[in-house]
Amino acid sequence: MLKQFLFLLGFLALGFAAFIAVMGFAFSGYDYPFFLPAVVVFVYIWLWILFSLPQRNKKKELYSALAILAVSLLGYGGYIVKVEYERSIPTVTEFSTHNYSPFSEDSKAATLDGASTLQLSRDSLPRLDGSTALYPMYAAFAKATYPKLDIADSMELIAVSKTGQAYERLLAGEVDIIFAPAPSKFHLHKAEQSGLKLNLIPIAKEAFVFFVNSENPIENLTVEQIKQIYSGHITNWRQVGGKSEAIRAFQRPENSGSQTVLQRIMADTPLMDPVREDVNGGMSGIINQVAHYRNFDNALGFSFLLYSTEMVKNNQIKLLSINGILPNQTNIRNKSYPFTHDIYAVTLGNENQTTLQLIDWIKSSQGKELISKTGYVPE
Repeated sequence: MLKQFLFLLGFLALGFAAFIAVMGFAFSGYDYPFFLPAVVVFVYIWLWILFSLPQRNKKKELYSALAILAVSLLGYGGYIVKVEYERSIPTVTEFSTHNYSPFSEDSKAATLDGASTLQLSRDSLPRLDGSTALYPMYAAFAKATYPKLDIADSMELIAVSKTGQAYERLLAGEVDIIFAPAPSKFHLHKAEQSGLKLNLIPIAKEAFVFFVNSENPIENLTVEQIKQIYSGHITNWRQVGGKSEAIRAFQRPENSGSQTVLQRIMADTPLMDPVREDVNGGMSGIINQVAHYRNFDNALGFSFLLYSTEMVKNNQIKLLSINGILPNQTNIRNKSYPFTHDIYAVTLGNENQTTLQLIDWIKSSQGKELISKTGYVPE
């Protein structure tokens, strides 16, 4: 009877462990380790051998096998609890650009108080692209100056490919204007190698902000402390006046707009390796990539001011002052906030007449009105 019971227990444990591992891999985006099924199979075979071979004293072997099984189950269960807890922490994700689609009926893109002084014809519309954080701004430009487009034409002419890809598309001649922060060294070098020159036209200013969980007591960091944290020399919040907790300093992928700004802030100070995570890469399986910011109570993240207000809602994050100066419109305008930076309309300097007209209009009072209404500070 005992033999049959243990066989049944081993079989059920094996089935349960395999089911959890496969479901976790398939649906959660996490690669739950497969060591538990392997251990259960091992214990199950051990039990089979134990009760199949004639032996005088089986108690010690039996207890050892059950102990291995119990420890494996507890360890695996603890791992699943840890992973699921981390998944429950709010993640900084991109806001829905669909909400700002310029020609949708419920578009949140800003509108002018009066009629636009520039109306472009359908057969000569500049192709636009840019950073996700800037899409609300250039969607407002298109809404004011372009004729009403259907969804397909709108998505083709007014794309949002993120900063790095937008620079790639501009250099490839696929778009006429992109709206982005200054290019990375990689894209400057690529332009030079291709015999091209990026024409950076400043149109607005924005604050690059650092933020923490709203429960974190830290309110301010200095520029030097930021550099020390992201170079790995300051590793605990206690070192900057906070609680004794390790700092989880998140970064963004290489050549993204915000990562490029961080690299510019770091100057010659080397960046430490970013926090990474395993994610389900679809048909390619599990891949390792730079982790998205998760709002742990010891996390530190960065983004652009307007974008950060769309990330984690309900006051779950807190923007930090830098050198005692808050990132707000006044301090951006007077450039007292240390991480104030320019936003550009970027071309290759070979603009056609229509593209030049649009850029001139963006720099006009009406363009500045939309920039301001979107939440940026016009030049």
